[in-house]
Amino acid sequence: MARQVVIKIEKGSFESGFPISLEFWQDGSIIATESNCPQLPPNPDFPRVYDEWKNIYTELGLDNRGIKIPDGQTTNFSSLERCQNTTQSLESNVRHWLGQPIFGDIRGRIIGRLNDGTLNQSARVIIKTSNPYLRKFSWDYWDLFERPIFLPQAEFALFSQYNRPKETLEKRIHILAIFGSDEGGLELEQDRELIENLKRHGASIKSIPERGNSLTPQELFDTIWLGNWDMIFYAGHSSGKTIHVDHALNLSIDLLKEALRRAAPRVKLAIFNSCDGLGIAKYLADFNIPHLIVMREPVPDLVARRFLKYFLEEFTQGKPLHASVRKARKHLQKLEIPVQNELFYPRASRLPVLIQNPATPELYWPKRPKLPIRQIILFLLIIIGFFGIYKRIPKSEAMADNISIGEEILVKLFEPWDKQRGVDAVAQCHKPWNYFLPIWNSHIRQQWSDCFVTKNIYQEALQNLQQSWRTERRDPETLIYLNNAILEAKGFDYYTIAVVVPILQDKRGQASNAELAEEILRGVAQAQTEVNLSLFNKAKSSDLTLPGANFLDSKSLNGKGLKVIIANDANLETNAEKIAQTLVKRSDILGVIGSWTSDMTMATVDIYNRNQLVLVSPGSTTYALTAQPRKFFFRIIATNHLRAEAMVDVLMNKINHNRATIFYNPASPYSSDYKKHFKQKLSEKGGYVIDSFDISRSNFNAKDAIQTIRKYGKSTIVLIPDGQVTDSFSHALEVIKENGGENWIVGDSSIYSPKTLEIAQPQLLEKLIVTANWHPLSNSKSYFSQTTEQLWGGTVNTRTALSYDAAQVILKGIREQPTRLGIQNKLADETFYVDGVTGKIEFQPGIGDRQKLPLELVKIVPCPNQIFGFTFIPMKFSTPEDAGLNCSSSVDF
Repeated sequence: MARQVVIKIEKGSFESGFPISLEFWQDGSIIATESNCPQLPPNPDFPRVYDEWKNIYTELGLDNRGIKIPDGQTTNFSSLERCQNTTQSLESNVRHWLGQPIFGDIRGRIIGRLNDGTLNQSARVIIKTSNPYLRKFSWDYWDLFERPIFLPQAEFALFSQYNRPKETLEKRIHILAIFGSDEGGLELEQDRELIENLKRHGASIKSIPERGNSLTPQELFDTIWLGNWDMIFYAGHSSGKTIHVDHALNLSIDLLKEALRRAAPRVKLAIFNSCDGLGIAKYLADFNIPHLIVMREPVPDLVARRFLKYFLEEFTQGKPLHASVRKARKHLQKLEIPVQNELFYPRASRLPVLIQNPATPELYWPKRPKLPIRQIILFLLIIIGFFGIYKRIPKSEAMADNISIGEEILVKLFEPWDKQRGVDAVAQCHKPWNYFLPIWNSHIRQQWSDCFVTKNIYQEALQNLQQSWRTERRDPETLIYLNNAILEAKGFDYYTIAVVVPILQDKRGQASNAELAEEILRGVAQAQTEVNLSLFNKAKSSDLTLPGANFLDSKSLNGKGLKVIIANDANLETNAEKIAQTLVKRSDILGVIGSWTSDMTMATVDIYNRNQLVLVSPGSTTYALTAQPRKFFFRIIATNHLRAEAMVDVLMNKINHNRATIFYNPASPYSSDYKKHFKQKLSEKGGYVIDSFDISRSNFNAKDAIQTIRKYGKSTIVLIPDGQVTDSFSHALEVIKENGGENWIVGDSSIYSPKTLEIAQPQLLEKLIVTANWHPLSNSKSYFSQTTEQLWGGTVNTRTALSYDAAQVILKGIREQPTRLGIQNKLADETFYVDGVTGKIEFQPGIGDRQKLPLELVKIVPCPNQIFGFTFIPMKFSTPEDAGLNCSSSVDF
């Protein structure tokens, strides 16, 4: 941690002087204070002198260009002379005030604490004040900074609030570079090149807009929202708290509040290389961004660009942030020198300012660690010695929490005895690799043999898992673990994929709802079983079989089996990001199915894309993923603009309504995006939205909302809750109940859930229409509809069909090109298609969106022997019997 002092100037004025106190910090804590410091002397002329300088500075147009000393007399020479005179007056005032004896006393107190005799030791001097003139004051004229005998490596910074844990930049740095309006001749392309050059230092750069395009507020908001940015850089025009997005559009930074709030927890450094940035800095400090660099005044384009160039040169060479800013500022002094008939820039070196808090550690650009030769040799010897053991250990031994290949029950709503015994057996063979190093111990040797030689432990595991499948409810997690155990027990070769599901948690962090997860896992488990059945046919094994062997089709996968890793993101972004970071490091994983919600997909899609691992989502619908496509992302489900169009058709053609009230989650990428497209499509067809309600709020009151709707008269209720990331889904069910069957209700596929059937009152459900992606009764004689009912003991819903289709997409890629890059190339090929359960699956070139997915309209009807006494059927059927459903014998999931 750099040595540092905070100079607190919280009271006083230039007319009467300023009381001050000092705080000395080290390692994020205050180690000493001095409150009996002499008061800073008055300087009543400074505000006037400063304002005079700023007025002439602005008058000469220094925000875009410098001053040119002309040949001979010209009409604006008097303005030039006034600028030089006011600059000299301002600098003279500053130097005179800082040269008074009181500043020598304060300097002595600071040096006495901070100077350890090491000239190259850096230090930070942080000014904490709310006085606007003191924040723009040229503190670097103080001899504390200028004279090498004092603190030659010190730099001053302004104070900002900061309450986050200590963080450092780590490889790989992710930078968002934003380029606003170039009006007035700003040469932003040169700034872009300087930022893009950071790729040579290991940075990942996202620049918006793309070359030749104009930046829009929507693109800016979405990009800030989507990414996990370590640094945010802005170049262009700004003033106060406004940035100039395009020539005709000034955007208040307050309109980006929600995007900034979401992105800020990861951001370590924000650089606004634009005019008058103290207002922006003060705003961003409230988001706890720890390091900020801004310009205190209007800044000429060349000065901004030169500062960026000098700063990046210093920072990427390993200097701390504050020392890099100091060096870059000092380098700008050569631009202040007047030269005949050439541009010069008064006070250029005084414009950049660093804003920090003493609790922040020094920030460095990361460098690759260099191991000493002896450590390298020792490491190689260990690797060589252990290689014979390591190659026998299953590749899943290092899996993190919430990820399992069979060594842990993730769906913990209940834990059947036989299943737990099977999982405990697998866990014995999935200990960390160093557990097996003391192979000379007899019990380690025996466990080694049971795991990797005789496979006795896997034989035990699969026997218990088979028993659990037979005696307990048919659990898809059990079937996946059984498949995995058989592959190990029989020594079959296999490919590996992963599926990410949401097992929802209560406030204590305990599993409370696995409905979504199990629906997705059923589709993946069936696809896995079909592949692995082909191995038994090939081996003609009779001592062991898989569920469904007598009715499922066996589907060969290049003569290998399929192992599936299950990961639980719990619909929490932090979990989803950790899982993605773990999965991409596993080179054996060829593809990932997930996530279900748009929220989790948006949080992780760039992690998979950067690491070139195909992600196929069965449920993410937000259009933002279309606006910013990724090469390694594909989705099976229709995007929101298509779904919204179908829902509008329901209103206009089925219900004959043109007015709607929307219940949604404005913070959800899926729900808010759906609402936007619905409103647009409804308006295009002559309808309109009369009101909207946020059903994600904890204090949402369905009764009050319905009473408000009643005042509008005839209005259709539109339910678009998020994918159970918040309580919006349960609130949507409350809306259905409070409506009392009076208004028509249209819901997206998130309402297609057994929990909706739990309402179990015909009068509440008869005016409910739900859009779904697929329904088993639409083609009850199909292979998938019949086999799923046999395998799972009842019909399945659209989520199972979509996840099964997602698995088929990845499996086709594996069959033809079984590498990560090969799978991506295959799926991106314009000729690629899969005949899926939900129809023909083709992807739009360069985007990864499914070309077309017909949507099904479903309704709820009584069916006494179904679960809760009700069931969903396609609207094209009048009764369950018309759909071929026998209500006296089947059990719906």
